[in-house]
Parts: sequence; C-alpha cells; structure tokens
Amino acid sequence: MPNEWSNMLIRLVLATAAGAVLGFERSRQNRAIMGFRTLSLVALASCISVQAIVHSGLPQMNADAAGRVVQGVLSGVGFIGAGALLHGNGGQQVHGLATAASIWVAAAMGAAAALAVWPLLLGGAVLALFVLLIGAPIERRIRDHARSSGGEQDRQDMTDRP
Repeated sequence: MPNEWSNMLIRLVLATAAGAVLGFERSRQNRAIMGFRTLSLVALASCISVQAIVHSGLPQMNADAAGRVVQGVLSGVGFIGAGALLHGNGGQQVHGLATAASIWVAAAMGAAAALAVWPLLLGGAVLALFVLLIGAPIERRIRDHARSSGGEQDRQDMTDRP
C-alpha cells in the first residue's frame, strides 16, 4: 500500500509540474488568460480525477459508471468556474482563472474523496495550496520580466489586428 501511495503522489507532482511548465511559458509570453497557477491546477485536477477511478477498487462495471459521473461533475463545474471569471478594462483583462481552476481542483478532490482514494485527496490538496501560495509571486515575476522584455508589445500587436 505505501508503494502505491507514493506512486500516486509522484503522478500528482509530475502532472502539476507539467502544467506549471506550460503555465510558465504562457506567463513568460505575458498571456493574460493562462498562467502558472491556472495550468498547474488544471493538470492536477485531471490527474486526481483519472487516478480516482483507476485506484478506486471498484469492479469494472462500477468503475465505468463512476468515471461517467466524475466526467459529468468536472464538465458541469466548468460552468461554475466560468462564473468566477471577471473581465476588467473593457474586457481586455481576465481575472479569476486561478479561482476557476481551484473550483475544478476542488471538484476533482471531491470525486477522490467519494471514491475513498485518500492519497489523491491529501496530495491534491497540498499541491493545490502550494501552487496557489507559491505560484502567485512566481507568476508576477515572470510577467514583469515579459513586460520588460517586449512580450507585451507582441501581445498588443495581436489586439490591434482587425
């Protein structure tokens, strides 16, 4: 059991890190809609959701049904996340993506809890908290660098196009 738990936690960390790499690139390019925290949390939620079904110990028929339920929950939660998004400055800036991604992670952790996959619930909560607390200053630093290096000009060119 401990080896299985460590395997699950390694997968959570690797999924979060993979999302962070993409988020780093998006933040470095000063893309307002996707950043370090958002993509880290989306990757984490996906990993939690899939592993919750795989490690639930349910018979195949029940695992299929549980998979469909989790799929429906995660799709439906997207609408709640959309409500967390706020547009500022005439619709040019989007705020609240990390909150929307957090809602999605919370839904995935709820699915893991329902299936009693405790390492995913614990590991997901710790990693999500880490991304939210540590990710904000990292994201700001990356975006500040992007603004000072000309990334903002590339983005501005895109908004000026017809």
